[in-house]
Amino acid sequence: MEEFKILALAQHLEEDADTIQVSTYDENLFEIGSREFLVVTDEEADELWDADLKNYLEECIYPELPKSMRFYFDDEAWIRDAKMDGRGHSLNRYDGNEDEISIETEEGDYTFYIYRQN
Repeated sequence: MEEFKILALAQHLEEDADTIQVSTYDENLFEIGSREFLVVTDEEADELWDADLKNYLEECIYPELPKSMRFYFDDEAWIRDAKMDGRGHSLNRYDGNEDEISIETEEGDYTFYIYRQN
């Protein structure tokens, strides 16, 4: 799947696939020059999105919420509302966009979602 993600990113950036490197710390992150991109399937994007929103709750919301109010805070409603902005808002650290790229291979057709990280 890695090679297909590289092809999708190369197509998106209109670059040669040979110039794209896999990150050493995450198999879904790819580097080209000083830029870094997250390239994932729809299912992977949804999983990362949920994890990112839950992490935001843990790191940013809960510490600021008075303990007496935590029982009343509706996590699921907050997540549902946060999702109205789309995955790019959470997963793209650069400009909040989500780019969709479909590629055709001998093994089948694949769609990937690309999120710039820096």
